Amino acid sequence: MIKFNNLSSKDSKFDAKLVWKEHIDQEKHASYRYSVTANFDFRPLADNYPFDWQHIYISFSISDQDQYGIIQPVPDELIDKDFKVDGWKLIESVSGVLRKQTSTNKGTKLLRKASVVSEARVGWTLARTNSVTVMKVGIPLSFLLFLTYYSLYSGFENFTISIGVLTTCFLSGIALYFSTERPQPLRMTTIDLIFLWYYMMVGITIVVISLTQLMSEETFIFIMSILKIFMPISIAGIIAFLYLRIKSNRLRPKINK
Repeated sequence: MIKFNNLSSKDSKFDAKLVWKEHIDQEKHASYRYSVTANFDFRPLADNYPFDWQHIYISFSISDQDQYGIIQPVPDELIDKDFKVDGWKLIESVSGVLRKQTSTNKGTKLLRKASVVSEARVGWTLARTNSVTVMKVGIPLSFLLFLTYYSLYSGFENFTISIGVLTTCFLSGIALYFSTERPQPLRMTTIDLIFLWYYMMVGITIVVISLTQLMSEETFIFIMSILKIFMPISIAGIIAFLYLRIKSNRLRPKINK
């Protein structure tokens, strides 16, 4: 009677076992309880990785509404509020009915026929606990940023030392990026934007220092002063941009998607 709509297309591993059947308080109809083991598909939103939220759900409906009637969603008071997944924090548990309009073309004239399909859903919105990723990326990157900013205080005569430090920071950032876990398939995520900003900032600093070395010492000192102001502003700007991106409703998972 009941079908699950988001069983995994690769390996559903579906197995249902009857736990008990009982008439409650002399009711005419019997109550059944099943233990269901299955793999379910969901559509992840990895844009904000590793600060992402995900919504996992089970979608189910009646196989034949004309014969068996309709099915109600899980009542809110019966939803599992203690849902646990390692590495994730439960934000909310939701239940409801999703109605979709579908259309098919039938017959030799391909007549278009519209219909409304409804399915019940129960789901859980989870937030990734990113402490490990922040530690693995945030701490090394903060030291590299400190070295990058420190190189701006090298004098005109220590040009080669500054370039050496900046080149080391740039190459270390590349090595750190490729050692960082990233979601598959590859797409531009929050962690990618952080490293892209870092490469651009360090790269621009290397180019500017190299070019100003060909000028006078006064010009070199003036441009270094501008960079000393520009870099903290750039750090504050990327933090604000990432904060607004993470809080954006556009990248938040929804039960009706």
